[in-house]
Amino acid sequence: MSAWRGKVEKLVDSGAFQIVVLTLIIVNAVILGAETFPGIKARFGDMLMLTDRVIIYAFVGEIILRILAERDAYLRNGWNVFDFVIVMISLLAATSGLAALRAFRVLRVLRVITVIPRMRLVVSAFLDSIPGIASVGVVLALIVYVFAVIAANLYGPDHPQLFGDVFTAMYTLFQVMTLEGWPDIAATVAETHTRSWIFFLTFVMIATFTMLNLFVGIVVRVVEEDADPVIDDIATSQQAVSADIKALREDIAALSRRLPRG
Repeated sequence: MSAWRGKVEKLVDSGAFQIVVLTLIIVNAVILGAETFPGIKARFGDMLMLTDRVIIYAFVGEIILRILAERDAYLRNGWNVFDFVIVMISLLAATSGLAALRAFRVLRVLRVITVIPRMRLVVSAFLDSIPGIASVGVVLALIVYVFAVIAANLYGPDHPQLFGDVFTAMYTLFQVMTLEGWPDIAATVAETHTRSWIFFLTFVMIATFTMLNLFVGIVVRVVEEDADPVIDDIATSQQAVSADIKALREDIAALSRRLPRG
């Protein structure tokens, strides 16, 4: 039994197995996208559905192989749990006739995260950065609220559709913060308040150019921190391999000196 389990472990850890799984994920993603085109679905719908079923059952087989190889350790790995949940949801969605559930088949595409180590690093860094992002988010919400109260008092009477109350003003300032159409909003307010550009410029500088960049900075910092141990492990492994090669060369040199010279 142990020999058979060793073969399964060797199979699931092999590069060829990972490539096959990644290929299935990519093919599945293409199929899910192709099904959104009515012409393609009308012409190749049956074939696409059959291929989709084969792929989901292949994913189930992969999960079974990994469980057989890792046994109790399988569920102790968070990425394995993520994989298992995605596959089970996909299996339920594929076998269900409900359109709402079938839409969740696209979650299978997320399995590419667990297959590619660098993507796992990015996701881990994002999760680790959530506390910092939440802190910046609270500060940003306070800034938007303060500016919304100011805008509601200054511009609300003349522009109730934009700044009629604090919640309407917060929604408008959120649009301004995304830089989507904010010149139109500023121009509309400027028709009745010629110096309103000072307000909008100040808000954009603080909320967009400063606070939103903090989100990026936090994520980048955490990615670098999470990547350092990986880089250190690679460097340590390389040093160990170099030391082993050096010792092997010394053993070969010593052995060659002991051999009789003809």
